[in-house]
Amino acid sequence: MLSFIRGEMQAITSRRNLLHVLTALVAVVLIAFAFYVLHRFTENVSLQQVMDDIRQTPTRSIVLAFLTMTTSFTAIACYEMLAVRLVAPGRIRLRTAAWAGVAGFALSDAIGFHVLTGGALRYRIYSRGGIEFSSIGQIIFLSWMCLWLGVGSLIGCALAFQPEGVHQLVPVPVFVLRAIGVFILIVFLAYFVWIATGSRRIAFRGMQVTLPGLRVGLMQLCAGFFDVGASAATLYVLLPADIAGSPGSFFIVYISAVILGTASHSPGGLGVFDATVIAGLGAGGRSDVLGALVLYRVIYYLVPVIPVIIVMLATELFHGGRAIKGGIGEIGRVTQPLLPPLAAGLTFAAGFALMLSGSIPVDWSGHEWLKSNLSLAVFESSHMLASLVGLALIIVSHALLRRRRSGYYAVLGLLLAGALFALVKGMNLYLAAGLVVIFLVLLPFRDAFYRRSGESVFAVTPFWLMLMLVTLASAVWLGLFAHRNADFAGDLWWQFGWNSGASRFVRSAFVMVVAVFALGLFMLLNRRRVAAGAGDAIPESVRRLVAHSPKAETTIALLGDKSFLISPEENAFLMYGASGRTLVAKGDPVGDRSEGENLAWRFRELADRDGYRPAFYAVGTEYLPLYVDMGLSVLKIGEVARVDLTGFTLEGHGKKDLRHAQRRAEKEDLSFEIVPSSDVLPIMPSLRRVSDSWLSGKSGTEKRFALGNFDEPYLLNFDMAVIRRGDEIVAFANILRGSGHEEMAIDLMRFVPGASNVVMDFLFAELLLYAQSEQYRWFNLGAAPLAGLADHPLATTWNRIGTQIYKRGEDFYHFEGLRSFKQKFDPVWTPNYLACSGGFAAPQALLDITTLISGGRLNVLRK
Repeated sequence: MLSFIRGEMQAITSRRNLLHVLTALVAVVLIAFAFYVLHRFTENVSLQQVMDDIRQTPTRSIVLAFLTMTTSFTAIACYEMLAVRLVAPGRIRLRTAAWAGVAGFALSDAIGFHVLTGGALRYRIYSRGGIEFSSIGQIIFLSWMCLWLGVGSLIGCALAFQPEGVHQLVPVPVFVLRAIGVFILIVFLAYFVWIATGSRRIAFRGMQVTLPGLRVGLMQLCAGFFDVGASAATLYVLLPADIAGSPGSFFIVYISAVILGTASHSPGGLGVFDATVIAGLGAGGRSDVLGALVLYRVIYYLVPVIPVIIVMLATELFHGGRAIKGGIGEIGRVTQPLLPPLAAGLTFAAGFALMLSGSIPVDWSGHEWLKSNLSLAVFESSHMLASLVGLALIIVSHALLRRRRSGYYAVLGLLLAGALFALVKGMNLYLAAGLVVIFLVLLPFRDAFYRRSGESVFAVTPFWLMLMLVTLASAVWLGLFAHRNADFAGDLWWQFGWNSGASRFVRSAFVMVVAVFALGLFMLLNRRRVAAGAGDAIPESVRRLVAHSPKAETTIALLGDKSFLISPEENAFLMYGASGRTLVAKGDPVGDRSEGENLAWRFRELADRDGYRPAFYAVGTEYLPLYVDMGLSVLKIGEVARVDLTGFTLEGHGKKDLRHAQRRAEKEDLSFEIVPSSDVLPIMPSLRRVSDSWLSGKSGTEKRFALGNFDEPYLLNFDMAVIRRGDEIVAFANILRGSGHEEMAIDLMRFVPGASNVVMDFLFAELLLYAQSEQYRWFNLGAAPLAGLADHPLATTWNRIGTQIYKRGEDFYHFEGLRSFKQKFDPVWTPNYLACSGGFAAPQALLDITTLISGGRLNVLRK
């Protein structure tokens, strides 16, 4: 069942994975080529020359760079305030919006992967303020639109008014460049005329975005113009006057470097941005240009992110312990969950610093006493171990991001080890002190890392592995740059000595490359497996609550493949299972309502503690407000058909197929019988034969978790409806009963292929009449997948995808046929929902759920 949905979700996930792989490959190619270009352009430059040029930079240039950087981030704050006023007016304070914009752009500029860093940070801040996921997406979109309005307008102005400078870089006639610039400006003018003539909405990745009016649109343009112009000016004022050229030509080079750096996803466009600027300005071999780029990175990337981290750590430290009022108090409240990402960032930076220190030659002046107190073997070993500790910190910082307790303890130990090795390998006091400071900063926040997952601390995502490759490439390039006069083709590998810095760098780099390769192999061979069919023993309290539940579907708890959360008073339970990275609750909590809410929160906490996505599968409307309060998104996955037995009859034109089935069954010598549960064991071999015959005609395997399977201990709990031809059983179904005669349903319904064309109609007709004679109120016919989804251009992306699958998927699964079969009984249709994490996590959660039901990833694609 639901095989086509599972196939579609697998296909969607596969396409997303392929897109991620292609994006990563493009990024790796860009980074590799950029470091090659940097290496070629800096062949005749030494590290000492770069440091000398940095020290000789005029104070006036540095002050101007700080002013332009401040102007840029002020404009970024305006981005966010304008977007929030447009999308969520009055729901978020403007100072909080300004903080979200500045902090988000500062982190994403410094770390890279803009959606996963700045976007995630803003999602945290806005979701804590009660803003919906779709609205957050619109805020981020409008904020980025400001940026690209500024980029486009400045490119148009540069080409239209100063094409000569661009002509020196690109061999295109001046009049063509000017025409392109004028065309861009005309397009911008047309855009503003368009938004001035009425309300405008556009669709972006399934999200409906309301564009601003003319007044706000012009304010967005100004903010973008000042931001991009000021960020470019930060580098422009630091460059030597003879190389910067005209502002127009420089801006084209600068924005090209920004775009390529963003595409590479490396932290701050590391390597790619620098290589593009050097190549575009023709500054190969210029140590002063390299010095300007280093200063630019410090001023524009490092300086803004430091106060962001300090403020977040400070508000976390004092949150709850002191009364903080006003805007700072609100910032502290909304940034409280951001401590793990910040701790991960600090740890990552510490590891990167250790790796870079292994690439730079050690200055032995003033440290001669180390030679007399340490053996050469200890010194050489500490150098390599420091680099490996740096790599380990970068790896384990991913565990901090996942809030894992084991990662927290590992990081504390690695920081102290790194500080020790930094001292032993060259008395690097500043680095050792920095590592100890980070250790002391993390020490009070143990409770923030509460997850106790059984995964290894070295289990990282492909994204994190790529980030490690970027940092490793940076460290290796810096080492090659610092030791460019060494003979790497000789016996450098085997030289050991106090002054053999190049040899130590080569050995450390080789060991780190091998370690990263080993980690990638470890990831490939140790992927998290699907947990299917392994549940707890069924407690007596669960059996009792199932017997007293009015909902027949709760008897699926007796299947034996689920785990349970049970309230202290044993008057409510929740059943669940694990699949991939999703913890799946089957249905709503069963039993007392207030205790059920507590169990739902316990389940949410359990998923969070162990690093799972929480999902509540096949739920009704009763608990939906609670799931929304948990921050989950609600997706409609179909409708459930329930027949009102108080007025049910086989009379009437709509029931003629059922009456025909009864007449045909009588002619074919078919009879209907209810076998009590106490008498099921003797007929179990016959039921097994029918089930095996039915399964032989299916390409898939037995389902589980949300659907019953042929498990003898499970089936012995139920009365059995059987159809016989003579004495031979040709079809059966186990009967599920709700308490108080509220509801009856069936779970397994299996028949011998070819037994009769009317066997299903006959079985259901007799079952409904039997349930009516037993004075049951409802008969549950089960779910119709994807039925009843909203088919409207403004509906959610999931509704539109589900509707298209429902309409066009008949060749794979009879969606409309199943609903039509159930419709002949005149049922009442009620919605069926899935509550899970929103955004990009929802497709993965759906795939994990269908994998759990199917029993494995390969079975997902089978009918």
